[in-house]
Amino acid sequence: MKAGFSLVRKKGYEAVNARSVANAAGCSVQPIYSCYANMEQLMEELFDHCRSYQLDYVRSHLDAANYFGSSGRAHISFAQEERELFKFIFLSKYVKGTAVEDIYAQYGLQEVTDSIEATLGLSKDKAKRLYLDMMIYTHGIAAIVAAGGMCLSFENIHENVDRAYNAFLTQAKENER
Repeated sequence: MKAGFSLVRKKGYEAVNARSVANAAGCSVQPIYSCYANMEQLMEELFDHCRSYQLDYVRSHLDAANYFGSSGRAHISFAQEERELFKFIFLSKYVKGTAVEDIYAQYGLQEVTDSIEATLGLSKDKAKRLYLDMMIYTHGIAAIVAAGGMCLSFENIHENVDRAYNAFLTQAKENER
């Protein structure tokens, strides 16, 4: 797992195969196939391992005074700092789901939803919807950042995120009435 994680981080998930993992681990491919039934099983476990790493990253960057805002900033920062991991965790075939709501189910943090509900006075459903809307918006920016196609400034990113937040919040509060 450690060798696979290192490969994804440095070269991307496309570089992970039995031989590359074995080379990184300093062994033959035999131990890999002893531990995993096939490469698909290894990749799924590697995905879960990388996802746990990303969750730890986000949680370590949460600001207790602003869970909601800091979770979005952490997501974008992760995309900047860990581009290859970001692509694997969020932009690969290993991401599961068939509906937009699956994004919340797979990537939402309950403590963030609870914070939105408590601090903004929204119902649980409206808090989840606001969080999902902002997740989609910030994820789009994070994907642009991870792709390396644009070099966006911190100020530009957050000015736009703030504008989207205010629009989504206004909509949530109007629908709450």
